[in-house]
Amino acid sequence: MADKSYWQDRQEKKYLAGEKKVNQYYKDLEKSFEQSKREIQKVINDFVTRYAIENDTPGGFVTAQRLLNKTEIGDLQYFIDMVNKHMGEYNQELNNMSMKARITRYQALEKQIDAILQQLYAIEYQYKGEELLKDIYSDSYYQTWFNIDQYHGFHQEFAQINAKTIEELIKYPFNGADFSARIWKQKDYMLQQLTESITTMLVQGKNPMTLSKDFAKKFGVKEFEAYRLLHTEGSFMMGQGTLAAYKEDGVEKYQILATLDIKTSDICREQDGKVYDVDKAVVGVNYWPFHMFCRTTDVPYYDDEDYSEDTRVARDPVTGKSYEVPANMAYKEWHERYIESNPDAVLSEKKWKNRRSDKKQYENYMDVLGKDLSSNTLDDFQNLKYTNTEEWNLTKYNYKLQNKLKAGDGKHLEKYDKLSIADAKYTGYLFNPNNTEGYAKGKAFTSRLGYDINNYKELDKLIRSNIGKFPVIYKGSNKFGEKFEVNMVVKGLTGKQAKVKIGIMVDKDKDIPKLTTAFIDKLKESD
Repeated sequence: MADKSYWQDRQEKKYLAGEKKVNQYYKDLEKSFEQSKREIQKVINDFVTRYAIENDTPGGFVTAQRLLNKTEIGDLQYFIDMVNKHMGEYNQELNNMSMKARITRYQALEKQIDAILQQLYAIEYQYKGEELLKDIYSDSYYQTWFNIDQYHGFHQEFAQINAKTIEELIKYPFNGADFSARIWKQKDYMLQQLTESITTMLVQGKNPMTLSKDFAKKFGVKEFEAYRLLHTEGSFMMGQGTLAAYKEDGVEKYQILATLDIKTSDICREQDGKVYDVDKAVVGVNYWPFHMFCRTTDVPYYDDEDYSEDTRVARDPVTGKSYEVPANMAYKEWHERYIESNPDAVLSEKKWKNRRSDKKQYENYMDVLGKDLSSNTLDDFQNLKYTNTEEWNLTKYNYKLQNKLKAGDGKHLEKYDKLSIADAKYTGYLFNPNNTEGYAKGKAFTSRLGYDINNYKELDKLIRSNIGKFPVIYKGSNKFGEKFEVNMVVKGLTGKQAKVKIGIMVDKDKDIPKLTTAFIDKLKESD
C-alpha cells in the first residue's frame, strides 16, 4: 500500500493545480480591469471635451451640475442600453440605472462609470469567477476520489456532483461574507474613490490626464483585492471538494498538512499534524483555509495505518532546496531541529516575517538618503539591518539627521557651499605626525575611512559634498565670532561609515563659515 508521502505529493499537486487555474483566470481579469480603466478614462475625456470644462476653474464643477438636455439624455440612455445588451448575454443586468427627467451632467458621468464597473464586476469578476470556483470544486472532488481509489488499489463508482451544492457553497459566507457580497462591496468602494478623484479634478480645473496615475493606483489595489479574494475562495472550494469526496468514500478522519517552510503562518504551524473527524470539519477552526493566501491542505488519516517509515517534504530556507523528514514530524519539531539551530535559517525567517515593515522602512530610507543608502535592494537592506549592528546604527543615525532637515525641523549651515577649509587643517593638523592632538584624529580617519596625507583632498571633497545635508547646531559665540557644529554620517574609501563631527566658526568681520576641526565621533545612545 502507498505510504503517507503519496498523499502529500498528490494533495500538493491538487492544490497547485487549483492555484494555477486561479492564476490563469486572474491574468484575464487583469486585462479586463485595464480595459475598464481605459473606458472610464475615455468617458471622462469625452465629458470634459464635450462641455469644455478643462481650465474652467473654479466653474468646472458648476458647469458639470447643469441639467442634461433631451439629446444628452438620449445619448446616456443609448450608452446604458448598449452595456445592458452585453450583460444580457450573461443573464446579467445593470442595477440602479433608472433614468430621471432631471439629471445633471455629473450624475450622467457617474452613471456611465458605474455601468462600466458593473459590467466589469458582474461578468468578468462574478460570473466568470463563479464558473472558475465550480470548476475548482469539481476537480478537487474527482481528483481526491481518484487518489483514494489509487491508494486502496480498487475503483468505486464516482457519485455525481450536485450542482445545487456548489451554488450553496459559493453563497456560503465562510469568511464573514459570501463571494458576491465581497465583490459588490469592492465595486461600490471603487466607484466612490473614482468619483472623489473626478470631483477634485473638476473643482481644481485640471486636465483629465492627471487622473491617470491616480486611477492606475486605485485599479492596482482593486486588482490585488480581487486576486486575494479569488485565491481564498478557490482554496475554500478546493477544501470543500476534498471533504465531499472523503464523505462519499467513507474517509472518517483527516490530518492537517502545513508546509514545512518559514513562510507558514502561526495558526497553520500550530495546526500541522493534528487529526480531526471529517464530519466535524469547520473552515478556519480545524480545516483550511485558515486565513487569506492559506497554503495548508490535509491528507486522509487511517487509524490502522503505520506511518513510522513514511516521509514528508520540507524546504530549506537558505538554499530553497527540498528534503525529506519523517512523516510524523510536526511543524514545531521541524522548526526546532532545522531552523532554530541554524543561524542562516533564523535570519531568513526574520527577513520573511518582517518583509512588509522592512519594505516600508527601506522605501522611507531610500526617499531620504537616496544614494547615501548603501543598500540597493530590500535584501541588502535587511542584511544590513540584521547582520551588521554597527553599520545599521550609523545608517539609522544618518536617516535621523537628514530626515530632520527634510522635515523642516532643522536648518543647514548658511552658505555651506562657501565653506572654507585651509589645506593646513589636513597637512599640518590631521595628518601631521608632529601634531599630537591632530594626528590622533587623523589616524582615526585613516583606520575607519581610509584617508591619509596622500589622499586628503578626497576627504576634503567628502566633507564639502555632505556638509549641506545635515542640520547645523549653534554652539554660542566668543570674541572671534559665532561657533557651529555639524554632525554627519559619511562613507569612506573603506566602504565603512562613520559619524564625523565638524566644528565651524563664522568670524565677526566675515560671513563665510570656516572649518576649525573635524574628527570621528562615537555614536551615543541618544543618537
